[in-house]
Amino acid sequence: MRKGDIHSVVAVVNTKTSNISSANEEEYLDSIFEELIEQYDFDVNNAAIYYLFDRDLESNTDDKLIAGLIDKLKNSRENKDNMRGGMLILSYPAIEAYEISNFVDRTLELRARLGSKMKDYINKNAKVISMNKISRDNIIYAGAEMQTYLDEYGIALDLDDFSSTNGAVFINEEQSLKESCTYRVLSCILLDLGLLKDSNR
Repeated sequence: MRKGDIHSVVAVVNTKTSNISSANEEEYLDSIFEELIEQYDFDVNNAAIYYLFDRDLESNTDDKLIAGLIDKLKNSRENKDNMRGGMLILSYPAIEAYEISNFVDRTLELRARLGSKMKDYINKNAKVISMNKISRDNIIYAGAEMQTYLDEYGIALDLDDFSSTNGAVFINEEQSLKESCTYRVLSCILLDLGLLKDSNR
């Protein structure tokens, strides 16, 4: 929490498993929200909620489930049918893609099938890529990398209904997997928080 700002509280919670199906277990998620409210006085109803997962084929193999969650978890604050807010954020193939996108130009030209390959890439380039070197400028850089990807493949950015953007990226990445057995390296950024602005909006 930022000192003196009650609205800057951040809670990071692990799901029951690393499998994306955890984001579909409403009873388990409700227990997490209840704990945040009762034990930490966390204002869940007014929070932006994100579900961060890898598209690593070793941990998340059900593409139909993923497509369904993309359609279901489309807005960080409010979803249809009075469902609690929550936006699905995928990294291709793993969260390490975000770390790389803070430092590497045209990250989309990198390809990998599994998250382990991304870890190897980071280790080999540790002098340049390091989580503890990420600054404000790097975060902006990563946002620009995501926008470059969207522009390159003609994908519109819709922050009010991210499922349309998310779904188009998913289709593009699945096509890449079919064609080359690899994903184009990409990690979506939390642009809807207003920390970074889309220059096209």
